Amino acid sequence: MTKILVLHAGVSNKGSQALVFSLIDTLRKYIPDSQFTFMGTEIGQENIPIKKQLAIKPLKNICPWIYLFECCIFRMLNNIGISIPISKKSNLFCYYDSDIVINTGGDHLSGEKFGLTSLLNISYAILLDKPVVLYAESLGYYKNSFFGFIANQVLNRTTLITVREDLSKKYLEQNKITKPKVYLTADSAFNLEPVSQSTVLEILLNEGIDVNKKPIIGINSSGLISLYRESDSENPSQEVVSIFARVIDSLAEELDANIIMIPHVYSEKVSDKKSILDIYNIVENKSNVKVILNEYNAKELKGIIGMCDLFVGARMHATIASTSMYVPTVGIAYSHKMYGIIGQMLKQENYIIDVNDLNYDLLKSKIYNCWSNRENIQKDLKYIIPQIKEKSSLNGKYVKDLLDSL
Repeated sequence: MTKILVLHAGVSNKGSQALVFSLIDTLRKYIPDSQFTFMGTEIGQENIPIKKQLAIKPLKNICPWIYLFECCIFRMLNNIGISIPISKKSNLFCYYDSDIVINTGGDHLSGEKFGLTSLLNISYAILLDKPVVLYAESLGYYKNSFFGFIANQVLNRTTLITVREDLSKKYLEQNKITKPKVYLTADSAFNLEPVSQSTVLEILLNEGIDVNKKPIIGINSSGLISLYRESDSENPSQEVVSIFARVIDSLAEELDANIIMIPHVYSEKVSDKKSILDIYNIVENKSNVKVILNEYNAKELKGIIGMCDLFVGARMHATIASTSMYVPTVGIAYSHKMYGIIGQMLKQENYIIDVNDLNYDLLKSKIYNCWSNRENIQKDLKYIIPQIKEKSSLNGKYVKDLLDSL
């Protein structure tokens, strides 16, 4: 039996959940005897033990630093030949008892989201002498040089890094992260299996959505993008809401399109649902607009997104769900990950908008351009997505190779 400890973000972010679900499926394919323990909140997967993250709010709590000190003592004693087992009652035991520790945070170690919690949880594993894998990550480009220095020290002490876009690989090369093995793969969520079409139709029926009304354009807005938007407006969030509402009214009038607004993150601070409802409240053509009101898991949301004829996404994993279902997609980028994955890897650069360039005319233009070229885009996606899924599967192969080499 191979004991795998997985560090992750939680269930309210369906992108994080997509990473977890696809990681489980991929690793079980390559390592059938794998036994998972997850560190974090609920993941929506039954019969898998969950442990609380040890480094929650490390700037407000002394406990994460006590754990770090304990790990340092363990490492120091181990280096001089004194082996002291960790008690089963200790919060560190799940690290000590694992064969390998995997971090699958997506962008928690990137410049956009400097994750001190993630770095500390990874550091515990490194100090306890466990092989550490950063699994299909976006890394680097830190805005603060001090944080970048700390992150690079941790990155260079891991065992295996797989990155999901070339920009992250270049960052590692430029910053001489040479100790771990590094491979360019693809985001694991490309291999996430959606629920069946019958299940999707049942969900949409319960939501009062008639899929026979065509065309269907899916819209995923996010309260997060306004936080990264450099704007002179006194209220950047309301500015984004207004842009989306105007575009939706145009699509409803000029294309007679039916709009489904689809949340992908339900966390309180940056809930997509709040942003979506703010947009819906000021849309004039409400008869053409439906909002997904209930919370669904990553596989269900992927199935819903796959019913669309075109998709506009502000969340990375919402656009991974759409493109992997061959749906022509316009992505709104607030970081390098959207450019690296949807842009470079899938060759959809023409349909990405930087959040700082976002305005009514540009968003409408990109959507209409995408709509006009939707048949060619779908043909391109059907050609490239199987290749990307193979790259995504390599994440599991490289973990298996590492375990075999230990």
